[in-house]
Amino acid sequence: MNFRTKQFLRKRFGEYYQTSGLILPPDFTRREWGFIFFDELPNVVMRRHKSFSVEGEALEYIRMMAPAHVYHSAAYYQFPGAGTMKEKLWQGADLIFDLDADHLPMKARSYAEMLSNVKSEAVKLLDFLLEDFGFSENNISIVFSGGRGYHIHVRDPRVMMLEGAERREIVDYVGGTGLTVEFLFKKYGIGESHEIDLGKGTVYSQKIKVNEDIKRITSFEDISGGYGWGKRVSQYIVHYLKELSTKEESDIINETIDLLKTYNIKKTEDYRIDDEVDTKKILQIKIEHTGWSLKKIADKSHAPEWIVRKILIENDLWDFKKEAAKKVRIIMDIAKNPRKLEMIENKGIVDSSGIPELFSAVTQKAMDENSIHLGGAKTDEPVTADTKRLIRMPSSLHGGSGMRVVPLTSTEFKKFEPLNDAVVFNEREIKIEVIPPLKPQNSLIEIKGKRFRVEEGINTLPEYAAIYLMCRGAAEYA
Repeated sequence: MNFRTKQFLRKRFGEYYQTSGLILPPDFTRREWGFIFFDELPNVVMRRHKSFSVEGEALEYIRMMAPAHVYHSAAYYQFPGAGTMKEKLWQGADLIFDLDADHLPMKARSYAEMLSNVKSEAVKLLDFLLEDFGFSENNISIVFSGGRGYHIHVRDPRVMMLEGAERREIVDYVGGTGLTVEFLFKKYGIGESHEIDLGKGTVYSQKIKVNEDIKRITSFEDISGGYGWGKRVSQYIVHYLKELSTKEESDIINETIDLLKTYNIKKTEDYRIDDEVDTKKILQIKIEHTGWSLKKIADKSHAPEWIVRKILIENDLWDFKKEAAKKVRIIMDIAKNPRKLEMIENKGIVDSSGIPELFSAVTQKAMDENSIHLGGAKTDEPVTADTKRLIRMPSSLHGGSGMRVVPLTSTEFKKFEPLNDAVVFNEREIKIEVIPPLKPQNSLIEIKGKRFRVEEGINTLPEYAAIYLMCRGAAEYA
């Protein structure tokens, strides 16, 4: 980023700050502030340990300095402007979740799709916070980051004093860390007496003896209707089965094959195969004797059956089609049986007779699709667990995109379209010089419902699109 570009961006950011109603966070006088300035870009130098005693002082500083990025601490301090963290004297912190599209497992084909995916994650996280943790909407703040995601601020007295390890436990919960199919279910009805409420005051008790494939979600034993992950899984299973019942049999078989394959690969991914096992020999035997049973291949290769099966699945040589066809008939009987669906949804009781592995696969899919992705494999874990973290100030501008960091109510969030609603600069056309090499993600800009394709060299664009490319470091002001 050259001097002329920095001057232009600082001028336009400054004009925004002069004319916009900036929103300071609650208790801003007890927070540390940090800034990144255009003068030092592209080097990222965080100027922190700043504090403000009155609103006018904070607003005047931001409007005068026109920073590229504005941050404040999630934490509250007795002396927020002190030069070391120890001297600040920590007094608690908001619970912050940073959802970033870069951390999601699904690949997006465009910036718009990326933002749509991360919004879906935010919806799931909000449901966890409201339903599982019981936080009030009044204590939750939703903020579009101005870049690739959303920040969720929880300001509830019950979480203010939590330490990093305790906050990490919350991250583990919403991310489903350590959650397994075996943990969610327990065997149900083997030689035990159970009272079953049939509704309308009718209750019967009986001695039940069934096979081990009848299980109950454990959380349903504590509370009628279940709670937490158990409730989520039961609702997912019922929804999945109802959707399945509307599809063609061929589609169901193909979906079941994919489901079983994914589940089996995931189930054995941590199992180490000994160096002594001759993988090439196992594959060669299978290729030469396609009709041989698992046991026969295992005997011939002198390897345990589970290892042979794992190797064949990973190399796409395991035939799921035959077993899938049989399993589909059984699962469709359940999907079309209202009583069995009601037992799953309201009682948490699952009869997986004949298809235990398939039900385990559906349950695993339920856990995967409900878990929240925050950093690494999940939400941005360091942000949530770090009680001294700095987070972007809502209503400021993001120096990496030129878009507004937008605070949202739950109603506004539902309708929010970031590539339209977070754009603050105008339609006036300006010239920019696109710098080589032009990265594919910067060659096509989709913003405010319009598409702009650029090439290396001089391009003329509306100011909002030009500023986006300049902030991305892909262009200079011409």
